Amino acid sequence: MSASGNPGTCEPLARARYQAALASAVVAGLFSLIIIVALGVAHIRTRTDDFHKSEELAGLRAALLKAPDAAAAAQIKEELRDRDLRMREDYFARAESSRSGGYMLIGGVIVFVIAAMQAAACRKRLPMPRPDPDAPRKAAGAQRLARATVVGLGIAIGAGGIALGMLSGGSLFVQAPPDFPTAEEIAKEWPRFRGPGGAGVAAYKNIPSTWDGKTGDGILWKVALPLPGHNSPVVWGDRIFLSGASEKKREVYCIDAATGKFLWQKPVDTPEGTAAEPPDILEDTGYAAPTVATDGRRVAAIFANSDIACFDMAGKRLWARNFGVLKNAYGHATSLDMYHGHVMVQLDQGTPAKPASRLIAIDAATGKTAWETKRPVPASWASPILINTGKREEFITIGTPWAIAYDPASGKELWRAKVLDDEVAPSPVFAGGFVFAVIAGAKLSAIRPDGQGDVTASAVAWAAEDGLPDIVSPLTDGKLIWLFTTDGTLTCYRVKDGSKVYEKEIGEAVNSSPTLVGDKMYVFDEKGVMHIIAATEEFKELGKAALGEPVRASPAYLDGRIYVRTETKEGVTYLLAIGKK
Repeated sequence: MSASGNPGTCEPLARARYQAALASAVVAGLFSLIIIVALGVAHIRTRTDDFHKSEELAGLRAALLKAPDAAAAAQIKEELRDRDLRMREDYFARAESSRSGGYMLIGGVIVFVIAAMQAAACRKRLPMPRPDPDAPRKAAGAQRLARATVVGLGIAIGAGGIALGMLSGGSLFVQAPPDFPTAEEIAKEWPRFRGPGGAGVAAYKNIPSTWDGKTGDGILWKVALPLPGHNSPVVWGDRIFLSGASEKKREVYCIDAATGKFLWQKPVDTPEGTAAEPPDILEDTGYAAPTVATDGRRVAAIFANSDIACFDMAGKRLWARNFGVLKNAYGHATSLDMYHGHVMVQLDQGTPAKPASRLIAIDAATGKTAWETKRPVPASWASPILINTGKREEFITIGTPWAIAYDPASGKELWRAKVLDDEVAPSPVFAGGFVFAVIAGAKLSAIRPDGQGDVTASAVAWAAEDGLPDIVSPLTDGKLIWLFTTDGTLTCYRVKDGSKVYEKEIGEAVNSSPTLVGDKMYVFDEKGVMHIIAATEEFKELGKAALGEPVRASPAYLDGRIYVRTETKEGVTYLLAIGKK
């Protein structure tokens, strides 16, 4: 380099390095500037497009209040739900994915600083180099290296931009949607036992209230299921899923909700580890008591012999596993749930002296265990529920003597309350700020779910002892909670303090769990008669409707439809759709 320090008079190799460093600094600087502008735009959009303050949603809500009739109101509600969902998805995708832009900005700035330092270093005064006869060839190589560096950096930046644009659907910093449904999607479906959250609460109020199974009035279709089972139907979109099993066969069914036609019927081939002999079970439990679960992407089913299998929506089996012979006197009956692309399995077994229970999260796509947690309870038959307290999500399980909450993402225990005794079958429910756990022989307990560790002494707000069920799960609207005993006694309590409101008998045995439809409670008795009861502090039976076939499973309630599994004395089970043609 000359005494003036002018890079133009450097030896060819140094000049090439200077040019490469300078070009890299310019490209990285422009790239960082573009990222800063894009982040600013995304930040402004995130602030200005806040769905909480949307004038469009406010207008739709105002229009809903002024709807001239029920049909117009239903149309506005549907538009309101769809628009709210789209705005939420767009808002949170932009807000979350802005972090990606931040990481890219950091990378661009780092490249800019390094390149700028390299260029500056070339301008420092250096000793006069000795003549190098091979300088022309080295200079040419250095220039090719510099050009390749600049081109490579440009290609990398361009490819990153193209990939980012493809992921964002044309908008910078919007990530691809996750492989599991939103809470809004789940709320519209019936994806597990007792519907969203296992609450037994219908999202729709236009549920049929009159039909006649003998004449066919109000019955849209009826289809026989190839294998028996006591599990309940689940629904996603236009597809209904159930399972059936005998001593030697296990199957999963997908049925068209509009026509009752089978879309697919898939056997659960015996996976490695399955016992050669079927387990000893009670007839009342059967080999297919647990209800399947779906997230609209996949459907999973588990059976009494502990075989579990997962299928995609087209019926392709993705994987199958077996948990070994279960130490369960009546046979496994706990239903599945799904959370963020995982199948949640409450595998309770063993005795109080030797519990062998586990809670397992399985990747629904691969069948691999994501996490597994031991449970200090013996065999139970209650199904878990997923709740959101407003501060965190909790996976609630019950089994003598504990009600236990877990973090659904990790399996870490959050709290436990010692409130149960004997053999637990009714599932818990959550509303009004309380988790309710109940079983005949113990108490109905209202538990605040915001504690940590053993909360038996601190979180149980109240307990009641009358009308406790041994099979049927409770129902609550957050103000009242209803309990059904197997012999048909209905008991109502106030949620705020546990005071008893009334106790009535409906005159028939009940195995099916009740469902809340607006301000009405729907419950089937064992003879297949639906009892429609006012969900108020005053007991009032509003109507009855008979199917003419026994019902033990809990129905699925969708828009204008009820899907119910019935049984016959011959052991054949049917699936029926109730609604207006």
